[in-house]
Amino acid sequence: MVVRYKWAGTVFDPEFNDARWNDEWLAVPIAPIPSGEHPDGFRVERQPLEVAEIFGRHYRMEPPFDCRLLYDGDGLLWMSDTPQERMMMYNNAQRTRGHVLIGGLGLGLYPQYAAAAGATGFTVIEESPAVQAITGPVLESVLDVPLMVYTGDVSVELAGPVTQRYDTIFLDIWETLDPVHLPWINRLRNHALRHLVPGGEVLLWGYFWMVSLFVDACHQLLAVKPGQRAAWLAEGAASSPHAVALLTPVVQHFDDVDDMEEALEWCRRHIVNLALPD
Repeated sequence: MVVRYKWAGTVFDPEFNDARWNDEWLAVPIAPIPSGEHPDGFRVERQPLEVAEIFGRHYRMEPPFDCRLLYDGDGLLWMSDTPQERMMMYNNAQRTRGHVLIGGLGLGLYPQYAAAAGATGFTVIEESPAVQAITGPVLESVLDVPLMVYTGDVSVELAGPVTQRYDTIFLDIWETLDPVHLPWINRLRNHALRHLVPGGEVLLWGYFWMVSLFVDACHQLLAVKPGQRAAWLAEGAASSPHAVALLTPVVQHFDDVDDMEEALEWCRRHIVNLALPD
């Protein structure tokens, strides 16, 4: 069942799956981020990947894939441009049109794919000056469409008054594809819809994947006998209290499940609509 969320003629499609295998991304040249030390202790490392995990499966890369890894000042891996990441960015770019608002520069993959797909300009809100210094010059050197980069928090900008409208808004400011992020992401989505032109679209990195992981967890939960579900959840509380909180409404809503597919459809609608309050 496809549920499309609209605000004043704008659209968000939770059934759009950007985790779709493709090899078209290989035909689009991507300018690599230079390796080395960068501002505030950030560094970019070049790493040839002989084996890459792509959508849960491992593939041997022949020849080895030239990957970039960005580490922050504390030595934590912030982002990378693995084949899986490139496929997902390419898939989002194929849905992109017109003037695009982007939350976060990343390693510059999405703007390059989107420009190749016909985007006419980019406005980027990036919180980290270091990432701006690393990625911004590369994009400026290769893009043939306007690029404006501002320092700030895109979630704050989206929650504020509408001063400009965009044809596409692309967001990927969450670090992992964990379903526990969905209530916060849904709030971002709801704010973002206000900033689109009629017919514009919000794209969210990995959204379909996260919803699917939540529905899979609901399936496991609802397969447990009703009287044992709370205990089943409690066993996982130490490792993932946020996941327990996310699944508790499912326990409260269901007793016996006569039709699992119907129950899982309720779970899907529930998580797509669940948003943190403003």
